[in-house]
Amino acid sequence: MSDKLKALRQAMSEKNFDAYIVPGSDAHQSEYVAAHWRSREWLSGFTGSNGLVVVTDKEAGLWTDGRYFIQAEKELKGSGISLFKMHEPEVPTYSQWLADNLPPKAKVGFDGRVLSVSEFEGLKEDLERNEVSFSYNEDLVGAIWSDRPAMPSGAAFTHDIAFTGKDTKQKLSDLRAEMKKKHADIYLAAALDDIAWLANIRGSDITNTPVVFSYLLIDMENAYLFVDENKIKDSVPGLTICPYEAVYDYIEQKAAGKTILYHAAGLGLSLFDAIPQNAKAVKSPSLIAELKTIKNETEIKNIRNAFLKEGVALVRFMKWLSEQEDLPYETDVQDKISQLRKEQEHCLGDSFTAIAAYGENAALMHYSPAKGACSKLKAEGFFLLDTGGQYLDGTTDITRTISMGKITEEMRRDFTLVLKGHIALARVKFMQGATGPHLDVLARQPIWEAGMDYKSGTGHGLGFCLGVHEGPQSISTRQNDVKLMPGMLLTNEPGIYKEGKHGIRTENVMLVQELERTEHGIFLGFELVSFCPIDVTALDLSLLNKEETDYLNEYHRQVYENLAPRLSAEERDWLKEKTKPT
Repeated sequence: MSDKLKALRQAMSEKNFDAYIVPGSDAHQSEYVAAHWRSREWLSGFTGSNGLVVVTDKEAGLWTDGRYFIQAEKELKGSGISLFKMHEPEVPTYSQWLADNLPPKAKVGFDGRVLSVSEFEGLKEDLERNEVSFSYNEDLVGAIWSDRPAMPSGAAFTHDIAFTGKDTKQKLSDLRAEMKKKHADIYLAAALDDIAWLANIRGSDITNTPVVFSYLLIDMENAYLFVDENKIKDSVPGLTICPYEAVYDYIEQKAAGKTILYHAAGLGLSLFDAIPQNAKAVKSPSLIAELKTIKNETEIKNIRNAFLKEGVALVRFMKWLSEQEDLPYETDVQDKISQLRKEQEHCLGDSFTAIAAYGENAALMHYSPAKGACSKLKAEGFFLLDTGGQYLDGTTDITRTISMGKITEEMRRDFTLVLKGHIALARVKFMQGATGPHLDVLARQPIWEAGMDYKSGTGHGLGFCLGVHEGPQSISTRQNDVKLMPGMLLTNEPGIYKEGKHGIRTENVMLVQELERTEHGIFLGFELVSFCPIDVTALDLSLLNKEETDYLNEYHRQVYENLAPRLSAEERDWLKEKTKPT
């Protein structure tokens, strides 16, 4: 058991807590968090983006999803914290586990800033029979974390309308129109990407995600942006700038007697608690997320351009890798792709820490190599690179699995099955009204037929110079009632992951578009916006049918046609060879 866990239990004892919950989020329910908010990581050593720790006087557990099972097993060793594999058969949720293990009238503590309203509602319901009491203004980890990093202090900047396509006043008008439909007086926003999009500001408060710690309170006449005022150098049209911590007081004052909308999954419990009793608090999906997920014409034009720049960086990287006699380490690859990306116009940096995984490391879906403790690539097996960039004109995300030399027949088959699933989803034509779960089976079917599966979603939304993961749309086996609409971006990334052997993923980004209207309705499909060659040397061509082979050849034709004008003569020759018909 770690000294950190001992210290936390001592703090719990002083507060008479029978259990303490440590979520992995921040006060804005962000997926990726600034160092200041990494309480769960500090306590447990687990570095994944999704996970929650529960501690009692005798036991401690981490709950995380299938993307991180292998990683969590390794990172939790020696911590005194057990792994609970979420969504697996007979594995209880953390709230069910608490219900089964806590005595009646137990006391449970947590930091209410970092636990969402919806999460608390589920927790409260599961623990109702135990008559549990909750104390949710207790940051016990913060109290024992002596060298906790400070809150970020970098300046924000304006995201120009040449990139965004709409100014803040127009976005506020669109938002207020949606508020009227729901008979709301006030809308409260806490999600950082929502706020950055509406305010047309970007920042550096979270590594690789250009957001600014802030809250937003909007009524029909005024809009208040709560932010560290030192970060805002220019006025934001349509918004009144207020101190970050003043949001609690403003909610008390402005919401009294009013109808206020909030997104329960995106709002911390402590902030929700500031809503006065005489206000009518109404749950709602994120109105801003629903607006920002449909990209406007300017955003779409810019996104296409951003992916062309990303394609150039990737082609240059792949050519460089193919020419190395002394093969690099995984961290060298991360450095190289970042360097090549930054040579592109309007690049702000990476959109996430690149997953550069050789051999069995790629079986960890979100593997992160560390300098001095990572693998050196060899002239055999598979190397997986999942990478992306932040550009003023878009956010990118793409994955390629590259054959480094000799591969087994099992690896060749698995690579081909992943591509078959990828192509099936990319080629689909579907009726408007379909949701992501309706389409997910297409990508999994070839893999299921071989008796395999992957413990992750197939596709996620993508922000616009914002988060690399964006909702509300997704393609997954998990329930999601959000209909796919023209203007939405989605990734297409089936995979096969075998512990101790290899990991394979092929990922492109697709734009939902309208294909045709008939007497039966509106039919939609996908336009590919990411261009990078797929390694045909790793394919078992006998497993591809004619339609799949034709699709691959046509995709490679588009890759060359789109990227060649941006490359040198030598680079064009290299790409021509990599995209020739199979």
